[in-house]
Amino acid sequence: MKTAVSSCGSIVAASPGAPVQAICPKCGGVVILRVRRLMANSGNSYYWRHVDDDHPCERQKPFMHFHGN
Repeated sequence: MKTAVSSCGSIVAASPGAPVQAICPKCGGVVILRVRRLMANSGNSYYWRHVDDDHPCERQKPFMHFHGN
């Protein structure tokens, strides 16, 4: 996710200057700042990710959806 809530209660975007840890605006769970190196232009992509996968907030994973018959 691109935005989270800081410990002060303000909305913070995922960026190099963002805090290392914040709160998910959907479920209130703890999220950490992650960075991924982009291959195309050698830049970085920042995003928030939940600390654990045991939370009520579902991340969007369109390629992981299983549509059984």
